[in-house]
Amino acid sequence: MTWMRHLAMPILLAASACARPPSDARANGSWTYEVEAPGEGSRTVVVQATFDNARTERIAIAQESAAFVRDVELWTGAGYRPVERRGTQWIEPQCVRHCTVRYRIDLGELAAACGDEVDCARRVGDATLSPALSWLAHPAPKTDVPVTVRVKTPNAMQFISGMQPVGDDGQSFAFRSYDLDEGSFTAFGPTRRYRVDVPGKGGALTGRIDLAILGRTKYAMSDDAIRTWVSDAAQVVTPLFGRFPVDRTTLFVVPAKGEDEVVFGKVLSLAGASVVLVVGDRMPATHRQQDWVLVHELFHLGFPTFRGEGRWLGEGLATYYEPILRARAGWTGEPEVYRQFARNMPRGVTARGSSAGLAHRDDLDSIYWGGALFCFAADVKIREETRGKRSLDDVVRAGLSRGGDATKVWTVAEVVRLGDEITGTTVLSEMYDRYAARGERIDLDGLLASLGIDRDGSSVELDDRRPLAWVRRDIVGRTPRGTAIGLAPTVKNAEPQ
Repeated sequence: MTWMRHLAMPILLAASACARPPSDARANGSWTYEVEAPGEGSRTVVVQATFDNARTERIAIAQESAAFVRDVELWTGAGYRPVERRGTQWIEPQCVRHCTVRYRIDLGELAAACGDEVDCARRVGDATLSPALSWLAHPAPKTDVPVTVRVKTPNAMQFISGMQPVGDDGQSFAFRSYDLDEGSFTAFGPTRRYRVDVPGKGGALTGRIDLAILGRTKYAMSDDAIRTWVSDAAQVVTPLFGRFPVDRTTLFVVPAKGEDEVVFGKVLSLAGASVVLVVGDRMPATHRQQDWVLVHELFHLGFPTFRGEGRWLGEGLATYYEPILRARAGWTGEPEVYRQFARNMPRGVTARGSSAGLAHRDDLDSIYWGGALFCFAADVKIREETRGKRSLDDVVRAGLSRGGDATKVWTVAEVVRLGDEITGTTVLSEMYDRYAARGERIDLDGLLASLGIDRDGSSVELDDRRPLAWVRRDIVGRTPRGTAIGLAPTVKNAEPQ
C-alpha cells in the first residue's frame, strides 16, 4: 500500500508518551506507533514508530507496500536524519537497542498499484481500506514483543479498525508483534457506522459487531436492512458455539458496483477480529438469506488460526458448516444442503494416481471442498461410532470454549488431539493420517449412498431407508422420504484469487 504525504508539522514521539509495558516485556522490547490519519482529500498516513530492544538493524514492511514508503527518517534528539534504504528494507544500527523513526505512505498509490485488492489496499470513494500490516513497518526479523498503536485523526468518525482496542476511545490498540503476520483491517475516511449487539440463549449479549459501511455508496438495501442482515447472520452462527465466537469484531462493508450478490469475504483476526464483506450495490434485501459468504466468514471467527499449515481444515470447516447452519436457522433446507454437497464435493476428491494428502495440496478445490469433504466424512463417522452422542459440533464448540477463536494460533495436531478427546474416538487422528497425510481417497460415492443421498444425472434423491439416513437427518434436520431435487450450480469460493 502507499503512504501519506508529509504533514506540515512533524510528529514527535517523546519517551514519556510511550506506553509502559510490564517490566518483563520491557526487558524483551516493545514497539509503539503514533499514527497520523489522512487529512481531508488525502490518503497519506504518517507513522512514527519507536522500537525498543529490536535486536536488529533492519526495518521492513509488507512486500506490496515497500515501494510506496517515503521519507524514512531517524529521530536523533536534535532533529531527523534520513535512514539508509537497501532494496525493500531500511538499515539503522541504533534500532538494535532503541530508535524512533518516522515515515509516510500514500494508501491511494498503493491501492492503484495492487488493483484495489482488500488484502493490500482498496479505495472506496474518499475512504481507504487496508490491513494494518500494510502501513506498520517493523524490525525484521520479528521478536515476540508487545505492540501499542495510537491513531490521531481530526475526525473520529473517519477512522475505524479491527485491531484489539485499549479503552473506549477507538484510537488506541494493543497486540503482540507476531500478530502483524496477519494484522486486522482498518479504514480511513467516510464511513457509516452502526453497533450490532448479538444476543445468546436467554437474550444475554454474547458479542458485539462494529459495522462500518465504507464510503458514500447507496445500496439497493437500506443501511437498516444491512444491519439487520448482519445481526441475523450472527445469530445463525451463535447456536453452534453457544455464543457469538468473539467478544468484539469489526465488519467492513465494501461496495461491488453493478453486482447483485456478495462477491468476496475475508477475515483477518490475529491483531484483533475483523471481517470484510464486498457486497453488490444492487443486491436486494430479499436475497440476504440466500447469501452464504457472510455466514462462512462469521464461522471463521469461532475457530483458531493456523500458521503455515491447515488452511484446508479452516476453510473446510467453514465450507462444510455454512449451509448446515443456514439450514438449522431455517434459511435453507436439508435438500439444498445435500444438493450443494453432491454438486461440489467431487471437486475435493483426491485425483486418481495422486498420493498427495490434503496437508500437501494448495489448489482451491482441495482447500475448500477437499477440506469440506474431510469434515463431512469425519462428522458422519463420529456420529456413527458414538450412536449420535457426539459429533463434529462438539469438537468445534470445545475448541472455542478452550480459547480457540480466530484471534489465537493453534496447530492442526492440537485440533486433532482435541477432537479425539472430546468425541472419545480416534476418528480425527485416523482420518488425518489416511487422508490428510497419506493422500488416500475418501469414498464420496459410498458415503453419500450410505446416507441416502442418491445422485442421478442432474438430480439428487434423499432416501430414508438407507442405514445412515438418521445421521443425514441429524446433521441438518428432517426431510420427507423420496424428496427429489436438482443439482445446485457450482458454488464460488469465499476468497477468490
